[in-house]
Amino acid sequence: MKITEVKATRYSSGSEGYTAEIVIVEVVTDTDLRGLGFASGTAGTGSLVVDVVERFFAPLLVGQDPLLTETLWQRLFHEAIPRRGGEGLVRVCLSAVDFALWDIKGKRMGVPVATLLGGRRELIPTYANCAHHMPPEALAERAAEYVSQGHRALKIRGSRTFVSLQEATDRVRHVRAAIGPDVRLMVDVNGTWDVDSAIQQLKRWEPYDVYWLEEPVPPQDVAGYCRVRARSGSVYIAGGEQHAGLNEFKQLIEQDAVDVVQPNAAVTGGITDWLKIHAFATAHQVPVSPWNLQMVHLHMAAGLGNVQWIEYFMPDNALLEFQGRLFKGPLMAETRTDEGIFLRAPEAPGLGLELDEAVAAESKVS
Repeated sequence: MKITEVKATRYSSGSEGYTAEIVIVEVVTDTDLRGLGFASGTAGTGSLVVDVVERFFAPLLVGQDPLLTETLWQRLFHEAIPRRGGEGLVRVCLSAVDFALWDIKGKRMGVPVATLLGGRRELIPTYANCAHHMPPEALAERAAEYVSQGHRALKIRGSRTFVSLQEATDRVRHVRAAIGPDVRLMVDVNGTWDVDSAIQQLKRWEPYDVYWLEEPVPPQDVAGYCRVRARSGSVYIAGGEQHAGLNEFKQLIEQDAVDVVQPNAAVTGGITDWLKIHAFATAHQVPVSPWNLQMVHLHMAAGLGNVQWIEYFMPDNALLEFQGRLFKGPLMAETRTDEGIFLRAPEAPGLGLELDEAVAAESKVS
């Protein structure tokens, strides 16, 4: 089996305000198998992804065996745009191609990608993303709705980009009062605080039993992570959604900067690179809880034992509204238990990605 063509197509939500773009990457082979991958971004980024995939990646992929994911990953990372050109946005493009290659591998075997990873967990633990930008009282009502639906863990946002430190505390206070004492409450600040702010906020939040604080300081400030974690008490420190590559995660793990690592396969270079990070974290007894990308991370969580949670976005979340319309597969099948909402392991071959043809037709960027 050989790759005959690599195509990248832009789709845009076309809405006012926040405009999402998704680039679908299709790897075509000389058999009836085709692999789908994708990259997400905001308005204007899609054209860059298309250029990288079709101008730089495609010539290196055509004629190659799509099953050799590690060989092809190394080739694209080092040869497509040499001298460290594989970092930044290029990693995002590489992720989209890597997803498509793994999709082909699963389809070739007739099994979900999860099965290729060697394990089988029928029910995947989730926490609900409740990072809506609402006044504290309205956010608390939304969080309570999620809990009434069966969620026993959820995450809100307190980023300085959007709210002050006091407003972040108001969100935590109102949400905790609304969801009660037995639901895990996580807070994400997207790396927008400094060390002192993080430590002082954790002191203020002691009455509210926060489960974890996510990305307390900028991703490059590993020393700051360490200082916050040393003063975090019973609150876990999570991080990694903005980190890419094994070397960056090695720093977080070897320096005891975090309690939980959050590699995103779309940011770090795809499943191939993500698996190296997972293996390193597992060897150091650090749990993995990947950020976002539930359609892909569902496979990692089903096939690997050291994935603690996956982040679950509800249909009412504006950040993923377009993605939810463009893709009609894989199906997110829920099971409700006393311990919370679980997602059932995927069944479709490959990644199970399937476009809604009507939405694709109306949102395609010509």
